[in-house]
Amino acid sequence: MSSDGRWVYFGNQGPGDQPETNPLQGYIARLDLATGTFIAGWSTGFEGPLGLTSQGEHLFLVDNGTQVIALDIETGDVTDNWPAPPGDRVLNDLAIDSEGRLWVSDSRMGQVLRLEDGVWSVLLAGSEFASANGIEYVDGWIYVVCSGSVGNLIRIDPDTLETQIIFTGEGSLDGVVTDGRGGLLLSDIPGRLLHWSQAAGLTVLDDFADEEIMINSIGSTPDGRYLFAPHWRESEISAYRIHYPDEG
Repeated sequence: MSSDGRWVYFGNQGPGDQPETNPLQGYIARLDLATGTFIAGWSTGFEGPLGLTSQGEHLFLVDNGTQVIALDIETGDVTDNWPAPPGDRVLNDLAIDSEGRLWVSDSRMGQVLRLEDGVWSVLLAGSEFASANGIEYVDGWIYVVCSGSVGNLIRIDPDTLETQIIFTGEGSLDGVVTDGRGGLLLSDIPGRLLHWSQAAGLTVLDDFADEEIMINSIGSTPDGRYLFAPHWRESEISAYRIHYPDEG
C-alpha cells in the first residue's frame, strides 16, 4: 500500500480461483483522496502484489516475491521489471530513497537488497534481519521491521550501511510508514497499530489482537495524518485519521 498524497494505491492478491490455470489474478486498486473515486482494477495482470512505493512518474511494486515491477503512475501500464537475483527468495516490501535507489526486503533469506540502475546488490543480512518485512525511507534513513515474532525495528544509514536496532521483540511487525514528522507508524500482524518517535518512544494507537482480523502492510499519506490498514484475512481496509499533539 502506498500514497502520494492524492492517490492511495492498494495491492490485491486476487480472488484465488484456479491459480494453477490463471495465476495473474492480482491487481492494483487506487483511491482518489480528493473525490473519493475508487478504481478497483486500475492495473491488472499480476500474480500477487506485495510492497508498493512511488516516486515521480512511477509506482513500484513487488510481485509474488519474485520480481520488482515499475508502472506508469498515470496509466498503470508496466514500464519495466527486474527479476529477483538468484536464491530461494521472497521479496516483500520496497522503499525508494532520495537518490532514486530501490531498497527491498527479503523475508525468506533475511536480507536487505538494493536495486540501482537495474543492478541488484545484497547489502545487509544476519540474524537481526530475520523475517525482514516492511521497509521505508524517512528523513535520510532506511527503516526495516521484522515479522515472524522477531519484532525488530532497525534503522540504516543508506550511505555507510551502519545499523541500529531501535527495539526488538515487538510482536510480528509487517508495515512501517512515515508519520510526516520524523517518526513512524507501524503494524503488528495480530492486530496492533503502533507509533514510534525518537522523543516519545513506542505508543500503541489501536489494538484488536483478540478479534483475529489481522493487520498487514499499512500505508499513510506523506503528512502522516491518514493511515490505511488492510486486513488480509477479512479482505477489508480500515482508515484512520491520526491526531498529533502539535495539532492542538
